[in-house]
Amino acid sequence: MDIFILGVGHRNAPVEVREMLQDPDCLGNDYVFHLHTTGLLSESLLLSTCNRLELAGFAHDPLRVRDQVVARLSDKTGLDPERLTEVMHFHLNGEAVRYVFRVAAGLDSQVLGETQILGQVKHAYRQASLYKTVGPVISRLFHKCFQVAKKIRTETSVASGRVSIASAAVNTADAALSPEGLKGRKILIIGAGEMASHLCAHIAAKEPGEIVILSRTLSRARELAGRFNAKVKTVPQLGEALEESDVVFSAAGGTGHVLFKDELEPILERRKGRPWWIYDLGVPRNVEPCVGEVPNVTLANIDSFNTQVRTGIDKRKQEALKADTLIMEEVSKFQEWYSALAARPTIKDLTTKAEEARRVELRRTLARNDFSQEEAQALDSMTKALVRRLLHNPLSFTKSCHKHWRAEFNLSMVRKIFGLDG
Repeated sequence: MDIFILGVGHRNAPVEVREMLQDPDCLGNDYVFHLHTTGLLSESLLLSTCNRLELAGFAHDPLRVRDQVVARLSDKTGLDPERLTEVMHFHLNGEAVRYVFRVAAGLDSQVLGETQILGQVKHAYRQASLYKTVGPVISRLFHKCFQVAKKIRTETSVASGRVSIASAAVNTADAALSPEGLKGRKILIIGAGEMASHLCAHIAAKEPGEIVILSRTLSRARELAGRFNAKVKTVPQLGEALEESDVVFSAAGGTGHVLFKDELEPILERRKGRPWWIYDLGVPRNVEPCVGEVPNVTLANIDSFNTQVRTGIDKRKQEALKADTLIMEEVSKFQEWYSALAARPTIKDLTTKAEEARRVELRRTLARNDFSQEEAQALDSMTKALVRRLLHNPLSFTKSCHKHWRAEFNLSMVRKIFGLDG
């Protein structure tokens, strides 16, 4: 049995691939549960965010699981299996444990040290628990990764001064509109979720002329607007809001395209050549990519903010190194626990067999002799002590098998010597 993690993320898969995998029908908890019913998976957890789709699992044949997942994703998206394999990462055992710890701690995020991912991992664990796909190994792994993430936040400053996706987008826009930047500009934000809230906070600091929030969820838009002295427009007012804006930030969650070239062209004509900056923070993307081909329109998506993000990363490299050192220490501890786990069935079988043999011989002895109750109890205590003494060295050796070379061979020899497999 092996621990593994496979999936796609922002490091290897471009946004056009990641957005195709956002549909839960591609790889959702229902399909993962199906893999359990076929016997391919013993334990698992599925993590799905705008920047990653990953399956952590415990299985006899992780490579076969990977092949099944690739075939599933290819069938649902039309992507070539070879292309999927190229952009997919796959880690086993110690490397898988290290990867999970780094993800939960925000060290593998597009924004180094960001804390939002930990909440997403915890949500994924709750979902896996509801589907009853977690067991002792995956449960231990993720509870440990929650502790590791907390330890890194406490003992390092890897998250201090971090650059978020929202701040990177705002800073990119501010630089593009120099020398005035966003100051005095009319800003339209499409969406009213967490990303939109972060955008509002960063934009407000740039002293814009006006912030307009447009969302299908009017109550959330109004609540957000109240916090930042912004205006609210409804979906039917989208054309009007677009025409009046200088800069558009679209963060409409997983809704797919909300701005299309054909619908924007009449608005562009009414703007009479006035430059327009559109920043798409959605995965799947909110803005049809060909919008960027239109004259006087500058379009950037979530993968375009890496320069800003890298600048923030460079300032925290030393803290990240300290965090990685802590992670390696915790990986070693987890591997020791996991290695010892392999000996548990043998320990249980050996103690069970010895106890059964003791009881059989005790019953025979008591049946052939007329012992008093006190004598029978004394004989019972003596045989228990004898079995414990005889098993002391074999059990100590079995418990420490994982520390020695050829651990699996040693365990198999213990089972063979004591006849534990029949």
